[in-house]
Amino acid sequence: MFVGHYAAGFLFKKRLEEIPLWLIFIAVQFVDILAFILILLGVEKVSYNPSSNPFLRSSFDDIHYTHSLLGSTIIALIVFLIFWKLKDKVWGFVIGGAVFSHWFIDFIVHPPDLPLVSNIFKVGLGLWHIPWLAFIVEIAFFIAAGYFLYKNSKKLKRPIILMTLAILFYAPSMFAPENEVSDVVVSITSLSLYAIFTALAYWSERKL
Repeated sequence: MFVGHYAAGFLFKKRLEEIPLWLIFIAVQFVDILAFILILLGVEKVSYNPSSNPFLRSSFDDIHYTHSLLGSTIIALIVFLIFWKLKDKVWGFVIGGAVFSHWFIDFIVHPPDLPLVSNIFKVGLGLWHIPWLAFIVEIAFFIAAGYFLYKNSKKLKRPIILMTLAILFYAPSMFAPENEVSDVVVSITSLSLYAIFTALAYWSERKL
């Protein structure tokens, strides 16, 4: 998922609105950020899978450091402890929970390629096997979560721009041509998108 993770971010932001949205956006994608860095370093492995389904064109051969349930739990726990120390326990739970949410949202959409521990006992409900349904569910979740967060806001222009751009950036993935793309390109593109939307989240809350 892409905007689905940001939808979860909106819900965590609603839980503690003093936390800046840009930090929440980093937290919900933190597992992927680490994964793509490790892929670039050759530690984790992703390869191209020829498929007519745009969501199944990346084969996650070994991503257990970041995307196993054990790995995600450890990462979220470390983040929780850091923010508990830097701020307080509530910040720790919210930011740590946002990080941990990534695995469970991936579990809904991924085929059985998410390991529970090491690179074994792989699970996933496989919503991506029905690409149009996965696409619609993710967009609907994002819009509903955004509405829940901003429904009482008096300043909607920037949040609407943020949400619109997120959907526009995500939509082409559904129609991407079946061309092989290297893991380096996928990693750099994904990290760039995360940076862009972190900056947009900061902009959306920046006071004039």
